[in-house]
Amino acid sequence: MLRFWRRHEPSQPTGLWDLDQPLLNWNCSINGRPADDWTIRDSLDGTLICGATGSGKSSGSGRTIARSLLQAGYGGLVLTAKADERSQWETYCRETGRSEDLIVFGPEQPWTFNFLDYEVRRPGDGAGLTENIVNLFSTILEVAERGSSGGGRDDEGYWKRAARQLCRNLVDLAILADSRIAVPGLYSFLTSAPHSLAHVASEEWQKTSLLYMALKRAERRVVGERQKRSLGLVADYFLGEWPALSEKTRSVILSSFTSMLDVLNRGIACDLFSGETNLTPEATWAGKIVLIDLPIKEFSDVGEFAQVLWKHAFQRSVERRNVQSEPRPVFLWADEAQYFVTSYDMQFQTTCRGARVATVLLTQNVSNFYAALGNGDQGRAEADSLFANLNTKCFHANGDPVTNEWASSLIGRTRQFMMNGSNSRREDMVSSILNWGDPAQNSAGFSEQMDYEVEPSEFTRLRTGGPTNGLLVDGILVRNGKVFASNQRTWLPVTFSQE
Repeated sequence: MLRFWRRHEPSQPTGLWDLDQPLLNWNCSINGRPADDWTIRDSLDGTLICGATGSGKSSGSGRTIARSLLQAGYGGLVLTAKADERSQWETYCRETGRSEDLIVFGPEQPWTFNFLDYEVRRPGDGAGLTENIVNLFSTILEVAERGSSGGGRDDEGYWKRAARQLCRNLVDLAILADSRIAVPGLYSFLTSAPHSLAHVASEEWQKTSLLYMALKRAERRVVGERQKRSLGLVADYFLGEWPALSEKTRSVILSSFTSMLDVLNRGIACDLFSGETNLTPEATWAGKIVLIDLPIKEFSDVGEFAQVLWKHAFQRSVERRNVQSEPRPVFLWADEAQYFVTSYDMQFQTTCRGARVATVLLTQNVSNFYAALGNGDQGRAEADSLFANLNTKCFHANGDPVTNEWASSLIGRTRQFMMNGSNSRREDMVSSILNWGDPAQNSAGFSEQMDYEVEPSEFTRLRTGGPTNGLLVDGILVRNGKVFASNQRTWLPVTFSQE
């Protein structure tokens, strides 16, 4: 194994953020072999790190890459699954002189992010578009529905479309009726919606329904033909189509949507996402590292929804930015990435290189992504598309045969020459005494076959760090479309120190 242990001094940001600026060397120059640099350009092609629990992926390649991004001055968003990740990143920032750039978003912190109001008021021509907010809610709803049983594909398509239609009308109503929108407002509209056409005609319902009051308020506020047309569609939906649905159909749509809103409408989530916004994803453009301190292992659904929400808002914000005026690279970091993956990640990764985003995903095995996105053909295709656009891959010790075979297939097969030989001689007692019989028959030969250049079993033998391994963590690095200078292959054995 070639040992990695060469540090760059913290890089000073250049005016142009030279994409060929080295971030780290994967190896040292040994016996005249050239060192292999990993550059800003390489980081923007995306990174996937796989390794079993305890393999050293976080403390080995993960730590090395994180420090290199911080030293180079990247801004970034850090998603957390485990409770110790905040202290881990506080250490990284302290070691690289970036402590003042770290912003912790979570309980008992001064930061709030009203994502609905942000989407309405943010700069840009697309601000305030209802469909953008609907897409954000759909992404969160996708996570909420993981593992839930459903009917056939047609049924699932109907419920998703119906939930989006409900969301679209709620958001339009909030925008038309109020100058500021938040989750509690949407929830109150929905819970006061009419349950029947008779309900709509009831004066008692009209006097007490927050939704009806919002419709009347919007009627007084709308200006222009576009807003009037939008209000007409909202009124037709809530006063006609919605109460005319069968009770069973309406209850399923209502339950699927309110179950998500309810999580964001209570306790910590409500405090963090429904107040006045004082932190947005654009902070990362200025070099801030925003860490979402709502680890899933501690905050469960609240943590998962909150972090997927932040991730989606971050992805959309960096896709909109002008890298000519805001050239600083930023990173998206997700350890235990299977908890945060959505179908939108595949689309994002195909274009984020131009937005100067370095995506770094860490997970135990690729099967985690297949399970998260769905085991059907579409989910597997989305996961494979995402993997294909993460051009730097580092594989640590693993016992998962699916991941190990996949890693071997990425490296590829080469022509292998197999030697064979045999020796035979006819012997019996008489011929042995008289030295008769046939002479010895010898044969030798070579056969040629295509076989894995790195066998799947090799990934089970890599060192996992800790005292028994001298604090050394082994990995096999794979890079699409390039060869490493030191061995002229697309893969490279590397070793990281946990010291």
